Amino acid sequence: MADTLRIVHCFRSPVGGIFRHVRDLTEAQVAAGHAVGIVCDSTTGGDFEEHLFEQMKGTMALGIHRTPMQRHVGPGDLASAWRTFGIIKELRPDVLHGHGAKGGAYARLFGSLLRVSRFR
Repeated sequence: MADTLRIVHCFRSPVGGIFRHVRDLTEAQVAAGHAVGIVCDSTTGGDFEEHLFEQMKGTMALGIHRTPMQRHVGPGDLASAWRTFGIIKELRPDVLHGHGAKGGAYARLFGSLLRVSRFR
């Protein structure tokens, strides 16, 4: 395996402890020389979180991608999942790290789909 990994963090809500955890991980991974990106919800968070994203933008080689993700399971999840899968597929991660219930489910589902499709 290459020394530099393409790592994508997938989670729903960029607020609170989960967002702090992801920020800490991405900072360490970037410092270790990895290409890192984020895929998360675009409908949660406020000015404070936007400021944090602005601070991170320059270090995220794979970018920060925000797309609507609803909190509760429902029909809207199909469209959300399809959009999120498209983003992740384009990023071609070596590691897809899911956080929280929705991020974990997406990471497991999309990681399996990518492997079946013969992606790394």
